[in-house]
Amino acid sequence: MNFEKDIKDEILSLARKSGLNISANNSVKVILLDYLTVRQKVIEPKSRKISISQKLLDEIENHPKRKEITTIIDIATKGENLNIFQSKKLLQTRFFDHLQNEWNIYHFHLSLEKEKKSIFVKQVNALLFAYVDDEKIAFLGTDIHKKGIFGDIKWIEILHDWFPEIIEPFLDKKLSSFHPKLTASERQQVWSKGYTLGWTEIKGKVYQNPGIGRTISGHSFTITREADEIMRWAFRLREQIKECKDELSELLNLEVNSDTFGIHVGEKGLELIEKKSKEKILDFPMHFITKEKMKEKITTRNNV
Repeated sequence: MNFEKDIKDEILSLARKSGLNISANNSVKVILLDYLTVRQKVIEPKSRKISISQKLLDEIENHPKRKEITTIIDIATKGENLNIFQSKKLLQTRFFDHLQNEWNIYHFHLSLEKEKKSIFVKQVNALLFAYVDDEKIAFLGTDIHKKGIFGDIKWIEILHDWFPEIIEPFLDKKLSSFHPKLTASERQQVWSKGYTLGWTEIKGKVYQNPGIGRTISGHSFTITREADEIMRWAFRLREQIKECKDELSELLNLEVNSDTFGIHVGEKGLELIEKKSKEKILDFPMHFITKEKMKEKITTRNNV
């Protein structure tokens, strides 16, 4: 049971289909981190709750990029593909978006002109910023690509002022201030050096950063945690199968051996399958029940 090889092969297959350049020479952990890093940056086209700050609403009417802003908001409202407006470095495994890693805030290039030989729009200085998670998108405001703009706390201030329901869950009630006090450029420089701050102080309140932050390697904490959980899941399943071979054979009506199970990427993510039938047995992060409970189930079934 080489579940690590299964995971590696599955990710490399997905990478080839998606046009990602992931080296097969790396370890399964590195390949997993590379893939998850890109997946986190990609905004899945789906229906989300859409909100617009009053600040942005006031800007739109006379904004020179009014058409571009309203087009992006319309695409988001329809649950369609926003990724073409992101950085053209989006699919690079070693391009880490610090603003996203720290605050879950994405930026979109305000252009409707497609770049040559690229899926992205032309990269321009005018940018639209938005808080994005799995359920909602809150459009915050616009600015130009300038020094410090990706470390400016004004984006969190807009969440604080206009979207308290988004930022409130991250309020740290034990802290009333946070040090050191950094300028936007200093904050961006700290992130670029591989450090994460963890908290942000806004108008007398301290919030834990919604995106948590990044590790020294540049990967986000959420990505490294997910990669570790996947590796532990594969290890634990292998140990359970070895320990409960006889019980699993009887419970699943299978001949369980070292080649019975494999790990596959299904519609909802990683899953353990029975190789011959391709039947799904478990979804990540589920495990088998304990050996004792397996025996109880078998006894109960046999007595019926």
